[in-house]
Amino acid sequence: MGVAVIVIFLIFTMLLGLAAKALLAIWIYKDAEQRGMNAILWCLLMVFVSVFIILVIYLIIRRKGEVMKKNLGLLISGLGVAVVNTVIVIFCMVGLIFSFASDNGMHNMMDGYNYDDSYNYDFDYDTDSWNDEL
Repeated sequence: MGVAVIVIFLIFTMLLGLAAKALLAIWIYKDAEQRGMNAILWCLLMVFVSVFIILVIYLIIRRKGEVMKKNLGLLISGLGVAVVNTVIVIFCMVGLIFSFASDNGMHNMMDGYNYDDSYNYDFDYDTDSWNDEL
């Protein structure tokens, strides 16, 4: 897998990560607001800190109450996107490691090229020009 393809996948995963953060931040905001907690604080924590860490902390700390069934789709889709994003990032990082570890770099580009050593290239310093002779 080429480095350019891996970079494109990493850009794609950045967009997936933003989508996961947005979905989960909306869910946390709505759930925290329903439970009488500081919804803006939890939403900002979700945006600026790791999705999985804040989600686990929120689910442990949140106040007991009725779960809004209409917002569970946000939670499930946000978690799904976050998991897919994490798996893609892991595969991309492994691909990058293997592509840099392989010995197929630019220094091997001319291996196997047959060039003619008998061709003489002489530079004439008096006329500042090249004299090509066989």
